[in-house]
Amino acid sequence: MAFSIYQAALISFCSALGVVALSGCSFSLSKIAFVSIGAVLVVTALERKARQIPLLTKKEFEFCGLGAIPRSAPSYQLYLDIVKRSLLNIIYYEQSYQLNLTRCIAAGRVDPQLVPNGFSLEDRVMGQDLSAVTLTMVGAKRLENIQFCVEEAVRCGIPGDLVETGCAAGGSVIFMRAILRALNDTERRVWCCDTFCDEPKKGGNTVGKVVGQLFILPLIQAICSIPSMFWRRKVFNFFMKVQKSFPQETDNAHTSEDTVRSFIFFVQNALSLPAPSVPTRGTTLEQVKSHFARFGLLDEQVVFLQGFFSDTLPSSPIERISVLRLDGDLYSSTMDALISLYPKLSSGGFCIVDDYYAFEECRRAIDEYRKENNITAELVRIDNQSVYWIHK
Repeated sequence: MAFSIYQAALISFCSALGVVALSGCSFSLSKIAFVSIGAVLVVTALERKARQIPLLTKKEFEFCGLGAIPRSAPSYQLYLDIVKRSLLNIIYYEQSYQLNLTRCIAAGRVDPQLVPNGFSLEDRVMGQDLSAVTLTMVGAKRLENIQFCVEEAVRCGIPGDLVETGCAAGGSVIFMRAILRALNDTERRVWCCDTFCDEPKKGGNTVGKVVGQLFILPLIQAICSIPSMFWRRKVFNFFMKVQKSFPQETDNAHTSEDTVRSFIFFVQNALSLPAPSVPTRGTTLEQVKSHFARFGLLDEQVVFLQGFFSDTLPSSPIERISVLRLDGDLYSSTMDALISLYPKLSSGGFCIVDDYYAFEECRRAIDEYRKENNITAELVRIDNQSVYWIHK
């Protein structure tokens, strides 16, 4: 079990009082402080021991498709490989603070699960985990698909820019820009479309933090533990009303049970993740720009569109698209992007759908749009969650 600093402090203080009382000694500030510090050290040591992650071997990396780049490959491939590993934080995977989301409908795992040892390279490659210190959640397979699509668009001269709707921390669009840099393409632009919502302000009342950690969050987790889809849907609807990252769905009552279960799993487990000791990546506009800058890729070929897709995309100055990547998760976000941008996709261009097999709402939007517009191009599977097709 992961302890926050506030929980550790409370445990330590109570332990100190208990030890002093049982010892029959008189209470003093120095004794209580001494025992408290010792208890904090014990809790911290147990926490670190519980999070020890095995050292991965060369064979394990090769098994997951992360072996050495062939000597015959173009030199730029080595650059893109390093960028990919950096975006996924495979270089320092021990610091992942990872929630292993191994839910995979295609593999028969309808409900999410936790991986006992705290890290799974296969899940990181397949984009089936969540981590506080990666710049993308899409995994290596989907990054490789992005590379294939962009390289083909450049090689075949398919006109148009690269667009992602729902770029979060920016990992996928950073990789798109890196590919253009590697191929010396100075004409195409990378469009980053998202709400880039401001995060809750840091700092604040310490007492409020303690109350939140010790009482409010456990209460939310307790409600989520009630084995009733009715109550779980109530929690889901409440959070959807107060969040600012997604547009308000017109009918949350018809949100699939699969999506609700995944959300509840996240609430129950992500709140218990050990917090990194230093600030980690975020999704505000300034933070995403900083992520680009870290790779030396923030320049005039990167354009940001901030806001809900229904507000920004219909009047956007995007003229033609060669690679369109949809990562809006839900029905309205996916449909808004399709209606505004798909007609701008060039013949031979690529349409990538990140959550086709992950969320029923996304799949329904894609299927409806393809049917209504007589799109019969084959859906090509990328991994357990994503697909793409070539526009004819």
